[in-house]
Amino acid sequence: MLKIKPCITILTTAMIISACGGGDNHKTMEETPTVLTPFTTEFQSTLSLQKDADPTFQISNRSSNQNDEVNAYSVTHHFDSGNSSIIFSYNLDKNDIKQTLHVNYDPILKKVLDVSIGESYLKTDIFSLSKENIFSCSSAILFEACKGIELSFDEKTGFSKINFDNTKLSNLPTVSLSPTDNPDNQVPTEKSYITLNGQLVGSLSTAPQTFNNIRKTSQSNLISNQQPVSLMGAVYDPKTKTILFGTHANNGIDSSLKLAQFSTAIENNLIQSSLLSTETSFYISGMCSAMTMTFPIEDITTLQSNKSANNISLTFNQAMYKDKQDVPPLFPNFPIQPECAKAQLQLDGSVTVNIPSTQLQISPILKNESSFSLVQPALYFDVINHDRQQLGNNSLQIKIRNNRIEKIDFKDTRIGQNPTTGLLVDYFEYQYHCGYTQACAGLSYDIEKNKISFKNTTLTSKSNPANEVNNSITLNGIFDFAGR
Repeated sequence: MLKIKPCITILTTAMIISACGGGDNHKTMEETPTVLTPFTTEFQSTLSLQKDADPTFQISNRSSNQNDEVNAYSVTHHFDSGNSSIIFSYNLDKNDIKQTLHVNYDPILKKVLDVSIGESYLKTDIFSLSKENIFSCSSAILFEACKGIELSFDEKTGFSKINFDNTKLSNLPTVSLSPTDNPDNQVPTEKSYITLNGQLVGSLSTAPQTFNNIRKTSQSNLISNQQPVSLMGAVYDPKTKTILFGTHANNGIDSSLKLAQFSTAIENNLIQSSLLSTETSFYISGMCSAMTMTFPIEDITTLQSNKSANNISLTFNQAMYKDKQDVPPLFPNFPIQPECAKAQLQLDGSVTVNIPSTQLQISPILKNESSFSLVQPALYFDVINHDRQQLGNNSLQIKIRNNRIEKIDFKDTRIGQNPTTGLLVDYFEYQYHCGYTQACAGLSYDIEKNKISFKNTTLTSKSNPANEVNNSITLNGIFDFAGR
């Protein structure tokens, strides 16, 4: 299989590994083993990959069936923090899940958002980006834009056809954080590329789940720039006390729809801030170039909140979000020209979101610590092919197959200062799971509400922990999906 030399990144981390297990799940799990219904996934390939000047590697056709842990081809309807997309995944090597090509697609804009190779689809938080061997094209600022891709998709059957024409995936640039390593204030970078050419045609013997299989809890009646808009979904995160929602709207820079992502922070039923992240344009290198930027609401009094026992509502009254054409922080010396269109969006109407019920008590990780609580619900929900689902956040992930909980992964990430340099940031991940060496026990699962109840559920460390670290932790309480 294609070998990718690891690049040097800001941080390094281990991959999270999950494996099979069973449990005692309310409404879903019986004492008798599950009989898997026969199905197949497959893709036909003329795709070739070439890393830099290495010889070209031809990807062969692949297929899988119900007995395989990794599907050859998967269609994932993905919802995350108010936004949604469809992800097509092609496992290029049945012996290595890390050699999987993921294509993230916005079906409304009919636009490829990113393409990546790895165990999971691309996530742009710093801890995910710090993993080795990330090759991607993306609208994310650290990568180059995706080019030369044509995609067609049948949502009813899961059939897809993707053509790549000299599409380039790059690794992350090398970055040194210590100024002593760069006396001339030069940042050393090293780029490597994987070039894709050819076609992938994926098919499923059983039609996939859709967004309709993801629990809908929010309500909205919104007008953007005098045009009605529909939300992809909306969630409330009690940890950050933030309401997140996304839509597709005409934001004024041209006549086409753009992705618009809103984030509103609330404290004691008072609006603290409200931000819009959307595409705008800047005059760079002699032309107006698109760039996704974030800017605040102009007048916070045009937005009101109201909280009840089960819901929080936001009301917008001519709430204006406008690009001030400030200089982008990454391009401080470029002049801003007035001829570039500025993003401007006026929002009217209301959004109502569900208040999740997550309240987990977790036993100590370090032996000299006390137990702690987790109040952040599952912010993302994936429905994969016809039989798999997964939901979670950056700490806790639940994997489900045929409405039975198979695996649970938990990680606690801690950040600290390097005691030697005082500059580099160290971070540690304490990782625990069930469903691998022992079955997941002490669980009940409410399918309709996507709510998991834990009663003395034990997760064991996935590695041999140090003496000061407990080998297992216990979960008690509720973990549920925030809704969409």
